Amino acid sequence: MKIIATAGMPGSGKGEVLEYFKKKKIPSIVMREVVEKQMEEKNIEVNNKNLRNYATGLRDDHGSDIVARMCLPIIESMKGNDIILIDGVRGYDEVKLFKKELTDDFILIGVFAPPKQRFERLCQRGRKWDMKTLEEFEWRDSVELSWGLGNAIALSDFMVENTGTLEELHMQLDKILEKIR
Repeated sequence: MKIIATAGMPGSGKGEVLEYFKKKKIPSIVMREVVEKQMEEKNIEVNNKNLRNYATGLRDDHGSDIVARMCLPIIESMKGNDIILIDGVRGYDEVKLFKKELTDDFILIGVFAPPKQRFERLCQRGRKWDMKTLEEFEWRDSVELSWGLGNAIALSDFMVENTGTLEELHMQLDKILEKIR
């Protein structure tokens, strides 16, 4: 079983990678949803600020790889699939944990888009956790970078540049799938 994970700044296109892999019938785990589930169980409103603050608190209290550790039992329950996608690795320690626990079966894809393009995308998509202002966007970037996201991206086995069309992104992903299969 191969475990493909994505790492990228907010709005870089990780969600598009997730949707494309879903169309290819590749099961997935969304790391953000693991955190959101805990928040909902504690009746904490899920929005951009609360999500980042809660996730930071988890990391401060339980270690910077806590969200990855929370995903391991889910990954274990999905054994039997040829490929699994983990959406949204956010830090170096998460990468280290996955590489240790999943050994050679772990492959990290970095997803890149420039800040201006990312901000425009996030403003347009309008999810509940998306920011509405440039100040919020910059704050979110700084929080996620403080978790070690830049280091995680730097450790990627493959990098996709998501600055063009969806078809161009899909072609890059198909080439990666060919190489790992």
